[in-house]
Parts: sequence; C-alpha cells; structure tokens
Amino acid sequence: MEQGTLDLIVRFFVLTVSLTIHEFSHAWAAYRLGDDTAARAGRMSLNPLVHLDPIGSLLILTGMPLGWAKPVPVDVFRLRDPRRGGALVALAGPASNFILGIVFCAVFLILSFQDVSAGSFRLLSFFIQINFALAIFNLLPLYPLDGSKVLPLFLSRDMGDRYEAFMGRLGFWPLLILFLPAVLGFSGPLNFWFTLWNPILRPILHLFGVPAFW
Repeated sequence: MEQGTLDLIVRFFVLTVSLTIHEFSHAWAAYRLGDDTAARAGRMSLNPLVHLDPIGSLLILTGMPLGWAKPVPVDVFRLRDPRRGGALVALAGPASNFILGIVFCAVFLILSFQDVSAGSFRLLSFFIQINFALAIFNLLPLYPLDGSKVLPLFLSRDMGDRYEAFMGRLGFWPLLILFLPAVLGFSGPLNFWFTLWNPILRPILHLFGVPAFW
C-alpha cells in the first residue's frame, strides 16, 4: 500500500476516534450540568457511528486536514446555570482533545525508551498533531465553533449577549473567509491563530520529546 493511501486511512481513523471523544465530552458535560438532551438522543456514547457527519467524514477521506462530526444537541436553558454551563459544555470538547494530545505525548515518551517500530511513532504523531489541532481550531471564537460559546464567559453579560447575536447574524462567513488563504496556499489569519498557541504547545512537546510540527 502506498504511503499516501496509508496516511489517509490512519488520519481517518485518528480523526474518527478524536471527534467521537470530542462530541461525547460535550454530551457528558451537558448531562453533568443538568441537560440530558444529548443522552436521551443517544449521543452520550463512544460509538463513532452516532457522531459522524457524512460530509465531515467525506472531507477527511478526500485528504482534508480536518473534518467534523454532528453537533451534540444541547438545551442551554435546561442547564443549572445556562450562561456558565453553556460555556463549559462548549469547552469540554476542545479540552478533551487537548488532554488526549498530552496523553499521547506521554505514550510517545514512554515508547521512545522501547524498541518499537517507526509505524507506531507515526501513528502516535498523528494522534498528537490532530488532537492539538482540533483543540486549538475549535477554540476559535467564530460561529459555529466551540470558541464562540466560550468567549462570552469572559465578557460582561451585555457584551457576551451582543457578541453571540453578532456571530449568529454573520453565520459561517467569517470562518469561510478565514480558510480562504489556507486553501489558496497562503499564510493567513488561521496560521496566525495556531502560531499564537506556540508558547503553550511547544513547551509541552519539548517536555515529552515530541518533534514540533508547526
């Protein structure tokens, strides 16, 4: 099997696992904070089939670096504290990917002292890169990403409500525009967003002996 085809299969597997845990974390956090909507819909599950979105999965298979899963249904008004709880539910997804990235960094360090194949390190590298990328990407404060629901928690109630209303009116356009330079092969705001996280990400990778990947 060609390396490109093998990498595509591995990336699909890693993204499927990572997105499943991401969506499960949203559902679990909502349940713990008082909303069982996702649980009753069968979405508080680690079964990938209940989370995968056909279009998001297709993008993964065509070689795109990211994909997405079906959003978990959350009724913020059933949460014990809708404003704070809604932000925590949104944060749970990226947090789960960040934690997974650290866990796989630790596995990488442990295996570096063992006699294991290069393929094992390649698989671990995919898990580390993709989970950190998912966490950072989803924290972008743009609709419909998780960051657009997390940011209002750090604003006054009035500013937070205005921000959410503004993002709702703009819809997907800011995110699409953000992707345009990357699609055309240019460095742009999306690259800058990932670079902003280097002071946090690089020390973690260095601590576990994982090569920096951006």
